Amino acid sequence: MWCKVLKIYFHTNNKATRDALQKCGVKNVFISFKYSHDISTFSDCFDNIFISTNSRTNREKYYDFLKREKEHYTYATQYYVDNNMSHTYNIFKEEESMGLNTLPVLEEDYVKHLSLLGGKSNHICIGKMRGRFDTEDSIKRLPTNLKYHGMGKGKYLTKNCFDSVDTSLWISAAMAKKFEVWHNNSIIKMDFRKDGKLSEPALKYYCDMYKDNMEKIGINWHGVQERHYYTLLKLPIALYYMPICKYLNSYSDNFIK
Repeated sequence: MWCKVLKIYFHTNNKATRDALQKCGVKNVFISFKYSHDISTFSDCFDNIFISTNSRTNREKYYDFLKREKEHYTYATQYYVDNNMSHTYNIFKEEESMGLNTLPVLEEDYVKHLSLLGGKSNHICIGKMRGRFDTEDSIKRLPTNLKYHGMGKGKYLTKNCFDSVDTSLWISAAMAKKFEVWHNNSIIKMDFRKDGKLSEPALKYYCDMYKDNMEKIGINWHGVQERHYYTLLKLPIALYYMPICKYLNSYSDNFIK
């Protein structure tokens, strides 16, 4: 199977997630502006940092941050408004005139929004659009000669749509008590909740299968059995993200171990 080389930017917003990702050997992280007050501690730990914000934060403070901390991040999105193409486009034009090197975010109608940009950027972020089927159809109609980042598009890892994505789904095992396993080129859903359908023998089978990955990141089966928070925080990396990156031939772009 041929795929684009895909970079995954893992969401991190506190010391616990930062430390977990660092111990997993993750290269790329995604930080929301509202959690970026100590960005220098993140830039010391990871190869690439993606910064983003939307209209729920202070616009001028975001711009001040981008100018002040530009040596500590790799990419930054424009200030954007969810599901509002015209306002988001006008903001990008303003940022261009200010000399800010931000990435445009497509909203509401991807193809129409891209046409408004008129080739002003070859690196584009794909934001929100209402309706799953409309979203997927619009993504398919985007020209293939540009570089695309899927914002919050972790579900698209194997669809060969994007050059990079960011995802918070890796935290789900620890927080929501559910996660996914990559096995035989497909996704297996696992659920730790009391009413969830979790087969302990099946979980043990996958942990044994990816024992090398678990050892690399410092977790073991005992921690899984005990439902240890930091073990569950890192478990999806070993059972899902490491295997899927190997499948996509992008392991070295996402992990240092």
